[in-house]
Amino acid sequence: MLSAQVEVPAFHPALENPEALRRFFESLARLEDGDAQDDVLIAQFGDSHTAADIGTSAVRRALQTRFGDGGRGFVALGRPWSNYVQEGVRGGMTREFVGERGKFSLGQFVGDGRYGLAGFAIQTTRKRGRAWSDLSSPSSRIDVAYLEQPGGGSFDVFVDGTKKGHISTRAGTARSAFHAFDVGEGPHHVEARVKGDGAVRIFGLDLDRSKAGVVFETLGINGARATTMLQWQEPHMAEQLRHHPPDLVMLAYGTNEAGDDTPASVYERQLHDALSRIARAVPSAACLILGPPDREIETPQGWVTSPKLIEITETQRAVAKASGCAFFSQLDAMGGPGTLAIWVGEPQPRARRDYVHLTREGYTQLGQAFATDMLRAYSTFRGDSGLVSTR
Repeated sequence: MLSAQVEVPAFHPALENPEALRRFFESLARLEDGDAQDDVLIAQFGDSHTAADIGTSAVRRALQTRFGDGGRGFVALGRPWSNYVQEGVRGGMTREFVGERGKFSLGQFVGDGRYGLAGFAIQTTRKRGRAWSDLSSPSSRIDVAYLEQPGGGSFDVFVDGTKKGHISTRAGTARSAFHAFDVGEGPHHVEARVKGDGAVRIFGLDLDRSKAGVVFETLGINGARATTMLQWQEPHMAEQLRHHPPDLVMLAYGTNEAGDDTPASVYERQLHDALSRIARAVPSAACLILGPPDREIETPQGWVTSPKLIEITETQRAVAKASGCAFFSQLDAMGGPGTLAIWVGEPQPRARRDYVHLTREGYTQLGQAFATDMLRAYSTFRGDSGLVSTR
């Protein structure tokens, strides 16, 4: 283990092509100057780093502290997988419900590709199923997202123990559907109770507040890759994104791809395809690719950064530039290749001994570094645009 005297790498500015964020920064400026009626929405898709909602929660706090809290945004109802936990969200469900996000069988994806905004859902065809979420983040409007479909069943929605409404999901064709409830401002317990009269698939909840502010949605799936969203039905994905169009879409993948043998040229095309789907669905949204943090492999010489991860990072950087997106290198922000081994060996480790994931301290510091770079670029935008400085 390294001694406490070992000097660890500092965080480094790592945001590239911030000019691609101009429309997003314009929305932030209207919000900060009191000219906005709507929230500024950020949607981050990603893998387990995103799903953990630790680094992302640090970014959320930083942006909402400056621009206002518009609400928690999209979260799961129930528990789509066993260790699903996010900031301010604790869910559960009875055994009648199961998680659904499709799967691979014999190398082929099996599923209908309709899994909601985050790419996962809970569903049941059985009676007496219940799913719930305790939401400590305040909200005044709760929008339930679900699938309408032939043979669809129905469910009741309870908020803080009081029945708020009845939802039927039966329809002639499969399509996205939403049902919003106004509630008193504050934290809430939300529960769905199915009637057992057909299949019910629930995507989750969108939590909004009456005042405009920043909403940062964390849409991560353990084990996900950029190709994960290519398995979703594109019209369905577009329905979900257009329901509350984001001002900024962030893709935060790469860690799992670093363990694959996909050629760089194929990965480049896949990443382009994912960005193209987003651009077709919400053409007004700015885009940013968030490169993966360090991932290391064991060699006879010790732990070293995976060469594949470096290749993935460079491919993402090139695709971001070609697609008109900003790019943030988490690898560079940490201090470059070899940083993770140092973090693992610290007296208070910032990385876990799997040499893939970070600890809460590591994720938080990396999230703060990203937020600092983002706000610095926004301040530069204000100055270049002739707007009065707010900081």
